[in-house]
Amino acid sequence: DDGPLMAAAAAAACLALMFTLVLIDDDIPVQPTDFRDDYRVQLKRQIESKYVDRVIPNAGLCIAFYDFANIKDAIVYPGDGKLACGEAYFKVEFNLVVFRPIVDEWLVGSLSSSTEKGLSLSLGFFQEVEIPSSNLRTPYTFDALQQMWVWQYRNADTMEHINFFYEKDELVRFRVMSVDFPEATGPEANKRETPMKIVGAVDATGWGVSPGGLKTNERSTHRRTRLAGRSASAADRPYLI
Repeated sequence: DDGPLMAAAAAAACLALMFTLVLIDDDIPVQPTDFRDDYRVQLKRQIESKYVDRVIPNAGLCIAFYDFANIKDAIVYPGDGKLACGEAYFKVEFNLVVFRPIVDEWLVGSLSSSTEKGLSLSLGFFQEVEIPSSNLRTPYTFDALQQMWVWQYRNADTMEHINFFYEKDELVRFRVMSVDFPEATGPEANKRETPMKIVGAVDATGWGVSPGGLKTNERSTHRRTRLAGRSASAADRPYLI
């Protein structure tokens, strides 16, 4: 049976699309107290401290250090005992693993909140995913009392109308419409704006909530469906370097 192998290959392909390598060129300092140690270990530590869990503008969210591409001779600057302590600065080229999905790639996130503007999803390690209301599957409506979006499904065979609610913490499958890197217009805007944002859509068959194989339960005057599973715990919001 090739089914499990094909599923594993498909999952690996999705991960390959979602993550990519980015080549970075930077001056990395090594402190005098670390001169006796392996400088490559110290460089890797400094790179991870500066880049991992941070958004690299127009590149993506840095997940991990991958490898060194080139390390040039270090330049040691004299220290003044105050601002500078005689660090050695290495000109380093290195590869980082970054998260940046491509347009039309499909992902699964947990619903973190709903407003009249749309849905906010979490991927566990990345929080800034938005599904505008215009990208929801039609017909839809917003239940202001329960603060939930509802897909008003109609069974073509029975002509029955069923309301499927987008519930908090439930899993939602979506396709990537865009990956944006908003530019801050000033210090205050920089505090408010997220450095990276994914805009998605659930407006086609197979995306969002689906009636196939799901159970519905009565709640007030509505029928609702619960999607199986929970996402990983939310990580801290990444910030711009």
